[in-house]
Amino acid sequence: CNAITMHIVGTQGYIAPEYLTDGIVSTKMDVFSFGVVLLELVSGKEAIDDEGKVLWAKVSDFSEGGEERKVSKLQEWMDESLLREELTIESIVNVMSVAISCLNKDPSRRPGMIEIVYALSKSIDLFSDVSEEGLSPRQVTAR
Repeated sequence: CNAITMHIVGTQGYIAPEYLTDGIVSTKMDVFSFGVVLLELVSGKEAIDDEGKVLWAKVSDFSEGGEERKVSKLQEWMDESLLREELTIESIVNVMSVAISCLNKDPSRRPGMIEIVYALSKSIDLFSDVSEEGLSPRQVTAR
């Protein structure tokens, strides 16, 4: 279901490009925004930098090239704190790939949320700690 609006509402950095340019509203806008959140989680960066540039515009070349190039590019990009976690690089590459698919400029090529959940569930080491300690909220510091 798509609708067209002339009054733009949303949080800068998370707004899908088709909404900004054409006012088209669809569920794929939410998929785009979720992709931005995944990018923030992987990179440790905010959706908009100090210069007002959107984070998602900086990842267009991540999916180009082979697996080795993806891993190299990801290691430059990812939050250093992820390196201290017991996560496999394959899981982080998977999350980044899901994020990039969510950010496709063509809304019809973005995955649905069911596909996203399935793809993220393949990164099992991201969700393996179900102990009491693993379920307790960690202290989060604001940037």
